[in-house]
Amino acid sequence: MFSAKLKPHGGIRPYSHKSLTRDIAIRPLSTPRQLIIPLRQHTGPAAVPVVSVGETLCAGQQVAEARERMSAPVHCALAGVVTGVSFGDHGMITVRVLAEQSLAPRLTAPVEFDTSQAMLSLIEQAGIVGMGGAMFPAADKIRMSLRYPIETLIVNGGECEPYLTTDDRLMREQGEFIIGGIRYLQTITRARQVFIGIEDNKTEAIARLDQLCRQEPDIEVVILPSLYPIGSAKQMIEAVTGRQIPQNRRSTEMGVLVQNVGTCIAIFHAVRFGQPVTHRVITVSGRAIEQPGNLLVPIGTPIKEIISQCGGLKSQPARIVLGGPMMGRAVEDLDTPINKGTSGLLLLTDDELPQTRPSACLRCGRCIDACPMSLAPLAMFAELKNDGFAKAQRQGLDACLLCGSCAYVCPAALPLTQFFDWGQQQLSLIKRQEDKLSRTRENSARRQERLAFEAAEKAAAQAAKPARRQRRATPPSEDTPC
Repeated sequence: MFSAKLKPHGGIRPYSHKSLTRDIAIRPLSTPRQLIIPLRQHTGPAAVPVVSVGETLCAGQQVAEARERMSAPVHCALAGVVTGVSFGDHGMITVRVLAEQSLAPRLTAPVEFDTSQAMLSLIEQAGIVGMGGAMFPAADKIRMSLRYPIETLIVNGGECEPYLTTDDRLMREQGEFIIGGIRYLQTITRARQVFIGIEDNKTEAIARLDQLCRQEPDIEVVILPSLYPIGSAKQMIEAVTGRQIPQNRRSTEMGVLVQNVGTCIAIFHAVRFGQPVTHRVITVSGRAIEQPGNLLVPIGTPIKEIISQCGGLKSQPARIVLGGPMMGRAVEDLDTPINKGTSGLLLLTDDELPQTRPSACLRCGRCIDACPMSLAPLAMFAELKNDGFAKAQRQGLDACLLCGSCAYVCPAALPLTQFFDWGQQQLSLIKRQEDKLSRTRENSARRQERLAFEAAEKAAAQAAKPARRQRRATPPSEDTPC
């Protein structure tokens, strides 16, 4: 065990609010009456349903399959009857759950495997994605990393977002599964060294993992400063290894692969028992909820069911957030379901929300000091206000993590993060339009070439016709034998 080699640039230290749930053990949710299973719980195209309305499902059954790259299959957590199916990126499969049943995933006999490719296949079939919130399909991420020699595997136990204690409890309660998942990842990637990065405010988790790592010569615990966003991959790598990853390069190109602790647990269960991702642990917190805690929840559970099973509301929440307060998304519909990347459900009062009354910029420079990517947020903000997307891109808009650090420290309460999120979306839209225009031009050029070729062939054929007719019309000469 050793401390971080250096403190990454920027970052902030928001009040953690973790005391609300850090000492509450994980408990399973009671059986929900309904599951609403999203088809897109990963970064790629939505999965395609393979079930129909009226079909009876078993617990753990696959309900949608991945047919494209960066997609992942989807499974049903509980036995039930399909009551609705819709397609596309916003598609859902609704399931009426049958009777009372165990919420804990059922372990089966150990799976036989003989190669790293067989392990990867099990990870892919289980539908594992980044459980820290990124939702990048784990099998695709590992396959992409195998293009390069991986020397270092970093397991991310930072959990720097306020309120969230999911990873903390997993490290304290399921450390053996994390180590098991790490061993499988080492076998696949052939990483020579493994570091588990944990913030220094998680003393029990540090002690538990350090105890387990004493029997593992290649695995060490690294104590990180309690700094947001130290859980971001590039900041984690910099703190653990002392190396900076250039903005235009991936960490795997530099021989480093990063995985979340929850992802390691899912990999262990998939490879060892062939168990798909059907449940996940979330933190339910905030001053508006009666009984905060850490819950094992079937994926697809509506948030109204979780609120009900946490004692209901103490007061009307000013905002409901899925994920953490910094990078999570606000929701209003209580039928919104939990997906594979949901790490928390926060029900926040007015006192817990920042006062957002924008005023003129003070030119204080705090946003520059706070930015973990060493960007100039104010300059990008000024360009985006004038629709200067290209200039904002040259200033590093693509590299922005949307972590919210700049907005958090801004005394003028400027909506920096919202503008950067909008700007990145606009850049993506512009790129798609340019790609479409480029394809249209290529198709048009090929069409013109084809039409020109067909016209030349037709002209040649027309020119050949009179010559043939003339040869036929010429009478035979006297010397021509009969």
